[in-house]
Amino acid sequence: MWTTDQRNRLALEHRLLQAEGFGQFSIYWNRESDDYYGSGLASSNSGSRYSLYLDIPYGFPLQRPLLYVTDPRPLLMADGRWLSGIGVSHDMHTLMPSSNGCVQICHWRDDRWHAGINLYRVFLKALIWLEAYEQHLLTGRPITQFVSTMGGGQ
Repeated sequence: MWTTDQRNRLALEHRLLQAEGFGQFSIYWNRESDDYYGSGLASSNSGSRYSLYLDIPYGFPLQRPLLYVTDPRPLLMADGRWLSGIGVSHDMHTLMPSSNGCVQICHWRDDRWHAGINLYRVFLKALIWLEAYEQHLLTGRPITQFVSTMGGGQ
């Protein structure tokens, strides 16, 4: 069950996405299941398009949301393997994939997550990750060589 403060925070998060220039993403409420989630379509500098899905837990904002690339699926590595197949990877900045094979982006470590982090910053890190992912595809080098850490920041 969501508290009034949580619902107000999620409404604020939606407004902040629009105000901070992330209008391609939105926060949605599923009335039937009383769940909140974020989603949207990201375009990389090369013009590739990626669908992102933010699973917002009932413990938000104290609990870190999970961020997935839902399309394309499978998301392939430079060598043709499924990125979801490697699971948790520091080199690729990934966490456990979803049960249906969507790659989970590591945007913040659990021990650094706090209630002061706004969701537009999570989507910003996703955009950075996607650019690094495309560099991985071009060079075969791991994402960590293009993005030194995804866990920093206030």
